[in-house]
Amino acid sequence: MSKIKRFASLQIHKITGGKDPVRLMEEFILKRGFVPEECQKDKSVENIRWMLPLSEEEELEILIEGLNNHSETTIYMGVNVAAVPIRDVYDVLAAALEIADGLVGIKVSLVGHFLVLSSSFSASGISLEDIEYNYQLIAAQKEWFKEALAEELDIELPLND
Repeated sequence: MSKIKRFASLQIHKITGGKDPVRLMEEFILKRGFVPEECQKDKSVENIRWMLPLSEEEELEILIEGLNNHSETTIYMGVNVAAVPIRDVYDVLAAALEIADGLVGIKVSLVGHFLVLSSSFSASGISLEDIEYNYQLIAAQKEWFKEALAEELDIELPLND
């Protein structure tokens, strides 16, 4: 029997499959015309968050969570669509939930005092086209949702209050 070569444990590295979701998101951000380092707001061992300005009043939040556990890494993309006024909170939320039934592939949530349209998906096996598709789902339905909500309530909805 031949001699068995022993390798030092420091020379053996774990290699994970798939594409790096942070690198893919940075490519997506660059494709949108922004510098990822300038848009980055938070970074830790587990999470990274960017805020991309869409207009003077709107920002797209992108959050990658669970970076240490590749099989559980998730990507969140969301945009504020309307501030919920305290006076009419019940009417606004009821109308938003009713209109949300028409959304495809995204959801509406109440975050703080804002209605947010968002998409969450697994980073496992994700491609740049998948990220773009999820962004387009939000972008394509954002104005429709705002207009439908304003029409249902017969008011103009402020974004920032």
